[in-house]
Amino acid sequence: MAEPTSSPSPETGRDRSQERWLWVVFLAMVGLAAWMLTRSWQASILDRYEFRQLQTALSAYWVTQEGFRLDYLTPLFGPPWSIPMEFPTYQWCVAAVAMVCGLPVEQAGRLVGVGFYGATLPAAYGLLALAGLNTSRRLLTLAVILVTPVYLFYPRTVMIETAALCFAVWFLFALHRSLATRRITWLAASVALGVLAALTKITTLVVFLPPAFALGLDAARTVLRTSVARRARELGPVALRVVLPVALAVGVAYAWISHGDAIKHSNPYTGFLASTELRQWNYGPLGLRLEPSFWQNLRNNVFLNVLSEGGLALALVCAAFATRRARWVALAAAAGFISGPLVFANLYHVHDYYFTANALLLTGAAGMLLASAWDNPRFPGAARWVALLVFLGLQYQAFDRNYHYYYWKEAPPPPALADIIRESVPAEGVVLISGADWNPLLPYYAERRAVMVAGGRDAETEVLEDVAARLPPRKVVAMVLVGNKLRPDRALIRARAERFGLSPHAFATSDDADLYLAAELVDPAAERLAHRTFATARVLVSPPSPEVGIEAGEEDLTQLAFPSCSPSPHRARSQFGVSLQQVEGRAVISAHARSELFFRPPPGARRIAAVVGLPAATHAKPLPEATDGVVIEIFEQRSDGSRRSLLRRELNPAARLEDRGPQALAYEQEDAFSGELVFFIGPGAAGNNAYDQAYWAGIEIR
Repeated sequence: MAEPTSSPSPETGRDRSQERWLWVVFLAMVGLAAWMLTRSWQASILDRYEFRQLQTALSAYWVTQEGFRLDYLTPLFGPPWSIPMEFPTYQWCVAAVAMVCGLPVEQAGRLVGVGFYGATLPAAYGLLALAGLNTSRRLLTLAVILVTPVYLFYPRTVMIETAALCFAVWFLFALHRSLATRRITWLAASVALGVLAALTKITTLVVFLPPAFALGLDAARTVLRTSVARRARELGPVALRVVLPVALAVGVAYAWISHGDAIKHSNPYTGFLASTELRQWNYGPLGLRLEPSFWQNLRNNVFLNVLSEGGLALALVCAAFATRRARWVALAAAAGFISGPLVFANLYHVHDYYFTANALLLTGAAGMLLASAWDNPRFPGAARWVALLVFLGLQYQAFDRNYHYYYWKEAPPPPALADIIRESVPAEGVVLISGADWNPLLPYYAERRAVMVAGGRDAETEVLEDVAARLPPRKVVAMVLVGNKLRPDRALIRARAERFGLSPHAFATSDDADLYLAAELVDPAAERLAHRTFATARVLVSPPSPEVGIEAGEEDLTQLAFPSCSPSPHRARSQFGVSLQQVEGRAVISAHARSELFFRPPPGARRIAAVVGLPAATHAKPLPEATDGVVIEIFEQRSDGSRRSLLRRELNPAARLEDRGPQALAYEQEDAFSGELVFFIGPGAAGNNAYDQAYWAGIEIR
């Protein structure tokens, strides 16, 4: 197949100047893309599609721990700890970079993703010869591709998208060279790259099949114009060069998927991830393609994430000035673009990151139409530059409407509860997690294997027993309950505590989850974390004899009457003493931070009600002549001196109006209290106890 003829080389000084300026535009877009893709490089991956990023990062992390294996680990469901989805091409690259360069998995993942994206551009440059474009016009097209909104965001995520894209574009280029040169080396390259693309992500390869068959048809058309003898001799090899790499790629991918399905069906918790179970999710119902909402969503995704409305309009105008060859190539690329959402309708309908696979085809088509029209005498010189600059500006505006938000908005930090798990659970221990479906958030950041009860199957105890039986004894040493549905379920907590030897009381808590540890791990973990504070979680168990303050003193209160308490405290520990006072007409126990009141609960008691507050005088003046807040906490103290936190509250009346005046506290548990109750008042987060003259009142323990 002959190489298409390039546009005539410019001869005039003005044209040479345009050549230089097009180089400047291309390099400027390279700089812009590089700058954008390296923003927030050290941030967490909890920005967009965190579920998918975490799953990929988790697999890459365990490659660094367990080595390179085909049945790579994604340890979320118990043995065999593997749920092979895509072939781990990207994950292996990330793990290799992380280990060789000493980088964290997240930064290695970003580096690999951006690297694959950059490696895609030379192949795209080579393919643009098909449209008859010379060097500078190809660079113009690449400049257009570089400002595609999805490519200013997703290459920096820990996802396989740009790896699959890179292999697919190089496959198409190798196929083009195979048909043009008839060399066996290019045929072998097209086979290898097609197989890599299909294994890495088959849905990405699919969108490049229409352009691939268009190349084959063009090559066949060229042969058909020759003699009968040559047709008979050459049509077969042309078909072979197209069909062989595609057939092998699809066949190998099918074998990999079948292998992965067999592994998934070997665990009762992972069968739902088999390809046979995901068919409806991947393709969607046939009727989805006929629904107006599908096309409306596709339009929105294109205009926001791929090609802006104005960019599309400019491309259509340029089509009138482009060469016939460029229009046909652009049409083949557009066919590849639309094949993605037509085949995998639901995936494209739900996830905008799937457009990473096919966006290059649409923006590449728009860019080559503009580039081809550039040398048309009917397209005025000034209009060319206006069209190009407006096009680039509109593309960046589309990016700004959607993805730019994730650059200026700080990504959330990893969950503090994961830090507590990592500090509390041995490296070989397994964490049982319910209520989080199969979100890898905690297992990834805790760096621990997990058995996740997905799909709300917590009542299916026989399934959990089946999975637990595959583990060595005493491997499940922690449990996390997520969400308000499971956290109060004492029957579930008792049953699992008894089954796995866990403490029936939570060791740590966050806003949406509770952590339970094996009984033998509680005290060592409490000792290890005794003086640690966590931004979004707290440890509920303190080691024996926590220090209240350097100058803390003991007070015997057994001889005193406290009309505002039932029962009365029998002793106190404080820096400044405790006393009975009147605050706003109420009898209270005045207790300056730091202080502790000790109560012996009545037999069978399991409820606490109390009132706490800071007098108005403590926050009447502005800081620093006012309290900066106090911490209120109620503990249950066991016979060995260790403590379990029952309730915690921070009050800062100088900053929050709702913290002013008396504050009611209430706590209830299913089992009776088994030790003393300690009512603690401490300074706020800054540790400054100036003006922290708090009080207790209305204490009832029943």
